[in-house]
Amino acid sequence: MIMKKYHIRTLDFVVSLFLAFAIPAATTYLSQGSLQINFSLVLQMLATFIALIFSVILIRTFFSHLANSNLKSNSKLSRGLNRLFNSKHRTLWLALIIFLCWVPALVMLYPGTLINDSWGQLNQVLNLREGTWAISAHHPVFDTALMSVIILPIEGLFDNWHIAFFVYVLIQAICTSLVFAYSISYFKDKFKQKNLTSFIFLLIYCFFPIFVMSVQTVSKDALFAWVYLLFAIQFIEILRTKGACLKNHRFLISLLVVCIFCILTKKAGAFILLGSLVLAFFFIKGYRRYFLIPITAILGFNFIILPAVRYTFYIEESGTQEMLSLPFQQTARYVKEHGDEVTKDEKETLEKVLEYQNLAAVYDPINADLVKGYEPRGEKSDYVNYLKVWLSQGLKHPETYLSATGAHLSGWFSYSLYMPLTNMNWHNQQNDHYIPESATERNSFFSATSTAFENIYRFIYSIPGVGLLLTFAFLATLAPFFILTTLLERRKTSKYLLATVPLFLSLILGCYLAPVSAGIEGMRYLYPVTYSLPTLFMLAISLYDKSVIK
Repeated sequence: MIMKKYHIRTLDFVVSLFLAFAIPAATTYLSQGSLQINFSLVLQMLATFIALIFSVILIRTFFSHLANSNLKSNSKLSRGLNRLFNSKHRTLWLALIIFLCWVPALVMLYPGTLINDSWGQLNQVLNLREGTWAISAHHPVFDTALMSVIILPIEGLFDNWHIAFFVYVLIQAICTSLVFAYSISYFKDKFKQKNLTSFIFLLIYCFFPIFVMSVQTVSKDALFAWVYLLFAIQFIEILRTKGACLKNHRFLISLLVVCIFCILTKKAGAFILLGSLVLAFFFIKGYRRYFLIPITAILGFNFIILPAVRYTFYIEESGTQEMLSLPFQQTARYVKEHGDEVTKDEKETLEKVLEYQNLAAVYDPINADLVKGYEPRGEKSDYVNYLKVWLSQGLKHPETYLSATGAHLSGWFSYSLYMPLTNMNWHNQQNDHYIPESATERNSFFSATSTAFENIYRFIYSIPGVGLLLTFAFLATLAPFFILTTLLERRKTSKYLLATVPLFLSLILGCYLAPVSAGIEGMRYLYPVTYSLPTLFMLAISLYDKSVIK
């Protein structure tokens, strides 16, 4: 027992030491593209390490106190919370509260914000009106269809693009608020979460500005995020029951439906689901055969049915280069720093998948788009050969690959402001032939209210301590690693450690392997993580409740 306790404390120490190096180093990578260690950076690392150690102690003490505290039963607040959280229609009431708290912000940000890809998705469908089939799997086809089914008819009815966008945003807000409310209800029912804890997370969902700013974006990521959160909750239930819930036909059907929606709305969705369920299959001893049902369904749907649909309807496949942002960055840096060592054969291989001639010149340490491009190049076999060259060059100069990796991932570890997109300035996929330029611009009144909301957000970011909550470092690094070490610290409930698997797979597949980190696009890649953090914090707090976890 002593060794186990010492191991956990050692883990806290090691993780804090790593983060104390990674977070300050990220600032240097972002500004210079490489790591320059000096006295000032060392002091920042030392200060970060001390702050992390004290934060772990304080937050865990607070968690323990919160999990085992009750409000005075005769207080007005206690009676009000009892009525709310014990209501027969609790989830609906909570969703209504969350939604109504979001409405002022949604109005200020009217009509919502389309990311650049969304303009391209609408254009694909609008092309069909003129008889041109240009549907591409570069974006999930289901997302494209769903956006179009809601937005285009409403625009036709009102002859107003902004009204159509806003209706879509409202529908998305309703769906998201329902899932957020369900997460609170779930922990209230299954983990006997205290009313005070439930109330705190209700306030977080209502007023933590990142959520409403994410909801107001018309993007494939905002659509996937709330569906993914449903899976994350279902996965926790699988862990809680050690797989027994998979015997329940209603639960199993709902799980399969959610899994299909996850696959349809995010390309990496299938791999996040498979990784989570396969690990649960190996680590949870009971009811293993029931895990085979969702695993087989995911494999069949993603690798047989979807390819068959794309083939049947001539849907253009996305390029292989979309999955290789990080390796391409490493190759580009290698060419930039060691171009004279590239052999003729290596050059010929690289030229088939990359624009080798301009590779060193266009290399941006924190943006892979300039290197990988947007159009598919080469055949499948060319990428296999490329990976052989990539491995060979990495073995020659691993320090170059390490530098490229540090620079490429630096945004996720930085104190940079995390602000979901609130303007539509970047819309080069918007086509005036189908959608007028005016659709990309707010009128003067809502332009002013949108700017006012952004200024409020930036003011919160400027508040010492509080502003940390609105940074990439907190959302993508500090919070996930704190949850991980906290679940490890609760040894008697080690099965719940697996609850972090979807979170870290989302970080690795959706963020670390993405083309950019702290840029405009980096904001939306983090949606699934930010949506699931409150749920995992509720899980962590529940594990400190002595009446629930023996």
